[in-house]
Amino acid sequence: MISAATFHVITTELVVGMFSLAGIAYLLLVLDKKREISDIIAHFSMLGGLVFLPPAILFGIYADPAEQISNELLANKVLLSFSALGLSLGVLINRWLNKGPISGWLHPSIGMVSCGMILLVASLGGMYARGESLLFFLPKDIVLIFPIWASAILLAMGITMVSKSTIEHRRS
Repeated sequence: MISAATFHVITTELVVGMFSLAGIAYLLLVLDKKREISDIIAHFSMLGGLVFLPPAILFGIYADPAEQISNELLANKVLLSFSALGLSLGVLINRWLNKGPISGWLHPSIGMVSCGMILLVASLGGMYARGESLLFFLPKDIVLIFPIWASAILLAMGITMVSKSTIEHRRS
């Protein structure tokens, strides 16, 4: 039988590879190079990474011998993974609601932030599994959790955004 750790490695490699490709394509969008093909590659590779992100999270939790989040690094990995998942979904929904390529630098910049969060999660995984990471300067003994007031502000912003129409209506 194949272990949860093996499935975690497979799905993690798919997620990291697809998000890396998306990050490069978003960078090309910011640099205004090959906009049409970069737009397609960025959003479809991000979508592919999102397909494999939930299984990577679940298999990662089950791969831990204690089958629970018992370490600060694991807690940060889960929080950052879900944050990147939400941010990526927002980027994709915004792209498809606009029914075409989005001009400007803000949209691809948010896409790059989401891709960077996934790469940060992968680096934290290397720190947890092997004790090595390119991000040796980050604090490893704290869990980055939003305070309640920040969560309440974000919730209010989300409710406000949902109640407003995303389509600008013009009067004749």
